[in-house]
Amino acid sequence: MKAAINQLPVFYRYLFSYMALFLLPLLVLGVTGYHQLVHIVGDDVERNNQALLQDLQDEMDQKMILLNRIAGQLESVSELSPYVLTHDYYNVYQGKKVLESKVVDESIREVALHIRGTDFLLSSTSIYKVNSFIDEFYQYKQWTSAQFNDDLNRLTTPQLRPAEDVSISGLPNQRLVTYIVPIPINSLHPYGTVLFILKENELLKSLPLAGGNAIVFDREGRVLAAQTPTDYLHDPGFFGKIVNGKAKYQDVTIQHITYAASYKKSDKSGFTYVTMLPKSTLVAPINRAIWQWGSWMAVIFLAGCVLVYVLMIFNYNPVKRLAALVETIRGQSLRRANVFEMIGNVIHDMADSNRSLGLKLEANRSAVMEHLLASILKGEFTSVETLNEQGKEIGFLLPYSETAVLMLEFPASFVPMKGRLHEEVEAWFGGQIVGYRKESLEDRRMLFIVSSSCSPEAWREWLDRIHEHLTAVFQAPITMGVGNRYAELVQAGRSYLEASTAIDYKLIKGNQRVIFFDELLVHDHADLLSPRRVLEDLEIVLQHGNAGRVTETVHQIGMRMKQSGLTLFVARELCYDMIRKFIAYADKRNSGGATASFPDVLTLTEYMTLDEIVDLLTTACATYCDLLESKKPANPSALIQQITQYISRHCGEYDFSVQRIAEHFSLSLSYLSRYFKEQTGRTIMDYMNEVRIDHAKRLLKAEDFSVKDIVQQIGYSDVSSFIRKFKQTVGVTPGEYRKQHR
Repeated sequence: MKAAINQLPVFYRYLFSYMALFLLPLLVLGVTGYHQLVHIVGDDVERNNQALLQDLQDEMDQKMILLNRIAGQLESVSELSPYVLTHDYYNVYQGKKVLESKVVDESIREVALHIRGTDFLLSSTSIYKVNSFIDEFYQYKQWTSAQFNDDLNRLTTPQLRPAEDVSISGLPNQRLVTYIVPIPINSLHPYGTVLFILKENELLKSLPLAGGNAIVFDREGRVLAAQTPTDYLHDPGFFGKIVNGKAKYQDVTIQHITYAASYKKSDKSGFTYVTMLPKSTLVAPINRAIWQWGSWMAVIFLAGCVLVYVLMIFNYNPVKRLAALVETIRGQSLRRANVFEMIGNVIHDMADSNRSLGLKLEANRSAVMEHLLASILKGEFTSVETLNEQGKEIGFLLPYSETAVLMLEFPASFVPMKGRLHEEVEAWFGGQIVGYRKESLEDRRMLFIVSSSCSPEAWREWLDRIHEHLTAVFQAPITMGVGNRYAELVQAGRSYLEASTAIDYKLIKGNQRVIFFDELLVHDHADLLSPRRVLEDLEIVLQHGNAGRVTETVHQIGMRMKQSGLTLFVARELCYDMIRKFIAYADKRNSGGATASFPDVLTLTEYMTLDEIVDLLTTACATYCDLLESKKPANPSALIQQITQYISRHCGEYDFSVQRIAEHFSLSLSYLSRYFKEQTGRTIMDYMNEVRIDHAKRLLKAEDFSVKDIVQQIGYSDVSSFIRKFKQTVGVTPGEYRKQHR
């Protein structure tokens, strides 16, 4: 049977299949039709119920908004200020009139104000003693006097108490809903509390639910209010029976009556709103829908059979032509029973091939471009021609002679829109200015490497115009730092440092403008240290290739940098030039991929003190010296233990350094750094910082020393550097840590 069907031409197989699809509903209609129609009509009922639910939610939400607005208005009334109410008894009566004016809704029975620290409660109808109010005038069955006092004086967020029976002095028992609002609203230290006493029977009376009910539940599933209070509301399992997570519309039988129950949870208040309508009122529409649906299905089936046959004849002609084309491509005849399958295979193969090629091209292009941009900043390209030769295959070219770095900084809330910001900036590139985005280490910054041939005046005008455009589009403070333009591509890293330094001057220049580096006075430094002489001295020792001399020279340079009074930019610039020297000489010695371990220019902007920059320079020196020598200890485990013990004993000393550790154990600086990383999995500087932070944490817990004294005891030279490192490591400032552990 199956073989015979497969031998049929495609036209007849699909024609019979479509006919079967139309016959199938008739065969299944008798069994499933009724249930399907019930669901269809049920959806209509659900929509009606959802409309009722929306009305219920809107009414309740508007009620809560009104109450919060009244509470907010009471904050600004001078007659109700704490000082006036506690120092001028006449104003107590004036305040009472103000509260009377706030009873603007039939559902509000009474509005009362309590000033915390006092023993009276000023209401729209009277003045009460706090204890008398709860013990004599309003006797709540489940609200004790102690809890009442605690809620009035300690709540910091609004609280809505569910409807409950309340005995009122001189009146029959009533069901009341109580809303407590601390004022000022959203304050951590409110000075007073507003008490709204609401009538449950007035809250939901406007909804048209003849024979049904409307109910409001709080976040814990308690009944806040109901249109018709009944016995089933007291059932502990009633909320779970209605709101069970299975469907927002379902049939529920309660006390031998079947209801169509719907519920909706408010995103604003967290309340759950429920409407219940008798099922008997819904049966008639369902029966009418069954007959109408069956009649229309019969008409549709007959018309569909005719239409399928006509369309099959009409639409099969393009399939025949497509099959002929596939036969031409493959050079062989197709079996008519497998026309669609063969055509699909050809299309699928072509699509897979194109998709695979596209993904590979895009992935390789992005990775290669990111690598080239990083190499530019590292100073690895000596000429634009060399770069363009490598980048032409992926369409990456710097067409002009001058290169600069442009950096944008924006608020942290703006990070999700970085993609759109990139598109806006990229749209401005063209003509005499071409640029590419380089991934930045900081989420709040965006980096572009720009090639240009325009005049300095046109360059500045272009930057000003693009900044005005971005500010107008995004309506956010965007700072733009601009490094100098250099004719030598190898100086692109220097332009990056200049752009980053310009960004750092935003507190001085303004955080919503273009800051040009050449307008900043950041080059001043003491005469004790000449960057040119430093590079010449380093060049001499690098030529000799002696690791010990290199280490000693770099150590002396670091000491002179700390004493020289260099600006932070000049120190970064000098460190960048020295690292470039290390990379160049490492390449000369055919070190291969080892140069990848040298610090990147992008990391230089993360260091905010001379101590950190000198430590980074020491690490780079150790990496270079590690290429010149190799030495292993006789007993690695014993040596690492001695080193860690030595660090623990002496790291609090002011002159303690990695160089001192190396001298104590008669090791070269490069070997010590490499050996410690191999044995512990982290750098020696990271371990020293961890020991110092742990020591600081113990002092903060046990002693009353100031932060400045603690900084001196643990070996840090700068208070601000310590605070920044402590927060980065622990997550809080030293002062906050001390408060948490005292």
